[in-house]
Formats: sequence, C-alpha cells, structure tokens
Amino acid sequence: MLIFLNVFISICIFIIGTLFGSFFSLSLYRIPRHEDIIIKNSYCPKCKHKLGFFDLIPIISFLSRGGKCKYCKEKISIRYLNFELLNGIVFILLYFILGYNLKLLMAIICYVTLFLVIGISISCYKYNKVNIKNVIKEKNGVFLTELIVAIILFSIILTSMYVIVRNTVNKNIIQIARSNAMSLAVKNIEIAKLTDYDTLISFKKEEEIDNIVYYIDVKVSKLSDEESDREDIVKKIEISVKYSINGKEYEFLLNSVKGKV
Repeated sequence: MLIFLNVFISICIFIIGTLFGSFFSLSLYRIPRHEDIIIKNSYCPKCKHKLGFFDLIPIISFLSRGGKCKYCKEKISIRYLNFELLNGIVFILLYFILGYNLKLLMAIICYVTLFLVIGISISCYKYNKVNIKNVIKEKNGVFLTELIVAIILFSIILTSMYVIVRNTVNKNIIQIARSNAMSLAVKNIEIAKLTDYDTLISFKKEEEIDNIVYYIDVKVSKLSDEESDREDIVKKIEISVKYSINGKEYEFLLNSVKGKV
C-alpha cells in the first residue's frame, strides 16, 4: 500500500512540474511582450488561435499532434516540450531528495522564483534583439554575475535542505535502532529468566530489523564463581546488543540476575 501511495504522489508531483513548465513557457513568451499571463487565454504563437483544454495538456498534447499546431499545422517549438519534461523531472528529484514536507515546498518556491527571474531576463534581452554578448560587455559582467550568483544560491539552498533532511532521517534511524536494541535486550533477558537455572548458559545470536543487524551476546556467570564463599543459587545475566549505522558502531547493555528456585 505504501509503495502505491509513493508512486501516486510521484506521478502527481511530476504532473505539477510539467504544469509549471508550461507556465514558464507562457511567462517567458508573454512578459517581454507586456502581455497578461493570468486572464488571457493561451493561443498559438503562429496563428494566434485560442487553445482549448485538450490543447493545453503538458507533453501529451505536443506528442499527440506531432509537435504541430492543431489549427494552422505549423511546427511548435520543441522548447515547450523540453520545459514541461525538464520541470517534471526537477520536481520529482526535489521530492526524492527532500520528501513530501514543508522543505519541498520551500525548495520549489525558490526554484520557481529563480527560474522565472533568470528566464524572463534572458527572454527580455532576446525579444528586444539585444545580443547577449554585448549586454554582458556593456554591463561589465553584471548579467553574468547575476546568473552565476542565482545558480550558486539555488545550489546552496538545495544542498542545505538535503543535508538537513538527511541529518533528520539519520537521527530518527538512530533513535529507532536504539529502541529496537532495548527491546531485544529486554526480550532476551526474559528468555534467560524463563530458562531453567541449571541449563541457563551464555549464548549469542543475530537478529535483523529494518535492514539493521543486531548482534546479541548474552553472558551468564555464577556469583559463586566470583566469590567462593557464596552459595550457587544466583546467576548474573549480562546482555550486549551491538549494531552499526552508517559505519558507526553502537552498543546497548542490560544486566539482570536469576535465582535458583
């Protein structure tokens, strides 16, 4: 059930990403031309015919019509398909890295903002028929610097969020693993106490829970062996549960005693 839920969420996020890709294409085309991007219906940039609902389905509408306009049969720029597909993939990657939480929303907001700022800047220069090389030269590298800073900023944000999420996940894994180790120690203490006094001896075993292997070492010793004047009526039980997470070793210890009935 959990697998199907993750697949369903992934598909939904991919679709949302493609819708954003379609919106990016619309924004980068209209904003430099000072056209409305919210109220005005979408139209073919060649014949200006208004597009219907089924003409606006990301990826599918482009592929089903062979990359041509339904009305004028003119070729549609492959850029539209690339934007939709690329952003669908980006949204999926963000989901896989950050998970379905508030951090994912923050990352998407940052990504969308930076994409629009950079994309609209470039589109405006192209629409006004200004050579990008001349713009960079005239602005003494300011445009290139803005572009690099934006990319670096987004990379830092994405990396930071990935590290935060990874550390949180590792912390949760460590806490769960310790809880499992405690449960195993208590369980084996109970097993030892239920064992007949005369047959109770040391033993070792392994158990795997959630892909973590726990090495259980139960040591049984007589108190009479430690102090010769003691009567052989009490055995000491020492349990060690060792496990490893990301190459780091952990150990949980628990002690008890069993009396001879």
